[in-house]
Amino acid sequence: VYKDKWTQEDEEYLLESGQKDEYNRKLKPNPKAAGKYHSNWLSMMYPRLKLARNLLSQNGVIIISIDDSEVHNLRRVCDEIFGEQNFISQLVWERAYAPVNLKKHFSPNHDHMVVYAREVESTEEFLLSRTEDANNRYVNPDNDPRGPYKPDNLSVGPPIESNIYEVITPSGRKVMPPAGYSWRYSREKLKELIADDRIWFGESGNNVPAIKRFISEVKDGITPMTILKYKDVGHSQDARKETKELFGDKALFDYPKPVKLMSTLIDIITNSQKDIILDFFSGSASTAHAVMHLNSIDGGNRKHIQVQLPEAIDEKSEAYKEGYENLCEIGKERIRRAARKIVNEQ
Repeated sequence: VYKDKWTQEDEEYLLESGQKDEYNRKLKPNPKAAGKYHSNWLSMMYPRLKLARNLLSQNGVIIISIDDSEVHNLRRVCDEIFGEQNFISQLVWERAYAPVNLKKHFSPNHDHMVVYAREVESTEEFLLSRTEDANNRYVNPDNDPRGPYKPDNLSVGPPIESNIYEVITPSGRKVMPPAGYSWRYSREKLKELIADDRIWFGESGNNVPAIKRFISEVKDGITPMTILKYKDVGHSQDARKETKELFGDKALFDYPKPVKLMSTLIDIITNSQKDIILDFFSGSASTAHAVMHLNSIDGGNRKHIQVQLPEAIDEKSEAYKEGYENLCEIGKERIRRAARKIVNEQ
């Protein structure tokens, strides 16, 4: 089991690491960049990431959650294992919503999600399923036979000189693009779009022209953005609340991930009918919960595999008092309870 705590007396460490001799004489400085801060973690991660790459399908993707302390080293390791060309993105999850005023400089409220592909050219397009709110932005005030649409800005910048010209609305009003902008299309192209009823001038025919973006012609989903805001995907307090509700208001996990965060990521990168999601640091089993939750929403058939070493539970913890002796036992019970909850809510 990887030692994830660095609690050690300074004198003990200096002696153990050879920076002091048996006579308590300091032999060399102890810079913050010394091996104790990084090498153990890197030695633990490297073979696991190497194996993870071998397990990925050709169009497979890996997402690694990490905080600021090792993200720079993680990127270097992943560039070596996966190849720089297969780096996709470094997402930022807003995991907290309130500052910790005890911090001296900044109160961290984010984690990173580093995304790499096995072979980026084989990776399918990432799309986030459309929400009801997103679909409601498409309307059809003029009963266009092509269905609901969203009026989109017709002006763009920087300006193209040939596309700065006067447009006359159906009401007779003369309109120019805003200062520093031009129309998106040439005169000829705009005439074609008007003739095809793809330009909206408002119900009175007096508005600035806008291009109709029909919902039937846009992508099946929304291109995801790199900042994951807590109002969209939840925060760490939401995650604790979710697990407490499953376990009779008992806090058995310290740092679970919100189901909404995990299901959003899984929705973006997977095919609902065939993909297998492997989590080899399963922890609180949020990934398993999220896969089952997402399948229940979209009728998908994704499968999941959870891997977790049976780390012993602190005998003073609430989890141990509830009869759980290792982390795997809590994770398995979380999966059982989450499955029952999902079935009962359908």
